[in-house]
Amino acid sequence: MKVIKIFSLAIAMAFAMNANAQDKGHFTVNANFGSVCTVGGFGLGVGYQKTIFEKNDWELAWDIVHFEWDAPFKSPADLDYINIRSGVRGFTPSFANGKLRAYTNFDLGYTLVITETITFSYDKYGFPTDYKTKKKAYSAFGLQFGAGFQWNKKISLGYTLQYETKFKSKNHLATIAYTF
Repeated sequence: MKVIKIFSLAIAMAFAMNANAQDKGHFTVNANFGSVCTVGGFGLGVGYQKTIFEKNDWELAWDIVHFEWDAPFKSPADLDYINIRSGVRGFTPSFANGKLRAYTNFDLGYTLVITETITFSYDKYGFPTDYKTKKKAYSAFGLQFGAGFQWNKKISLGYTLQYETKFKSKNHLATIAYTF
């Protein structure tokens, strides 16, 4: 439930930023599918980016803020990655009759890893008799690197690598995004 509240807040903030944006700011939403903590997983994200440099159809944008939630398919309640990042994104000139362009991004920020921990109770001989599970949150530095293609400056398809420093986990994801 906490993840839903945080994600809803992120969407609301992104819409608020978009309402005041000039013509060079863009609201984005994305979905990820791939390997989350070495098992199949998915993610959802929302963000806001602003063009900071444009020359000869080359573009450099600032990912002002990007919120993202990622979890494994088999147990999203047992492990969550909540990311808040900012960084840069570069675009090549358009090709394929002006329909496609390549991009790469590098974002840094905060990752909150929420995982389920198990504690055991033991009898006097050292054998486990019972266990309890509870959620525990860990703070970490997180980064994201991505590369791919964007069609009509709206739909992006690419690869994303996410890394966090607490457990040193790497997530490898296919990302599809839509830019407003």
